[in-house]
Amino acid sequence: MRRPARTRTLLGWIAVAFVGAWIVGTVTLIAAAGERGADDRAALYERGEAALRTPDGGGARLHELLLDAPDRGFVDDYVERLQAAGAPAVLPTGPDRVEVRSGPVLVTLSVTEEAGRWYFSLLPPGEREPG
Repeated sequence: MRRPARTRTLLGWIAVAFVGAWIVGTVTLIAAAGERGADDRAALYERGEAALRTPDGGGARLHELLLDAPDRGFVDDYVERLQAAGAPAVLPTGPDRVEVRSGPVLVTLSVTEEAGRWYFSLLPPGEREPG
C-alpha cells in the first residue's frame, strides 16, 4: 500500500527539521562548553582561582581546567567543599604543582601541558605514563 505524496512530503520535512535541530543543538552545546585548558601557566592559575571563588558555576569552570576529572558532579562537590572551608587561593609551589589553600584545607594539584594547552591534574606530579 502506497502512502499519498502529501504524507511522504510531510514526513520528509519533519525528518529534515529534526536533523537540522540536532545539528544546531550539537554545535551550540560544543560552543557553550568553551575550550578546555588554558593557553599558559599564568592563565591556568588565574582561571583556576576564579573558578574556585565563583559561587555558582565554579565547578563547570574548574572542570574545563582539569585534565582527568572523573565527572562534573565530582568537580562541583570538590569546589563546594573548598569554598565551605574558606576563600580558595591557588599558589604555585613548583614547576609542576600548585597548592590550593582554603581555610584549614590544603590540596596539591599537578600542572601539566598537553597538546599546547595547560591543565590541572588530580594525579600526583611526575612523569605521565605513555598511552
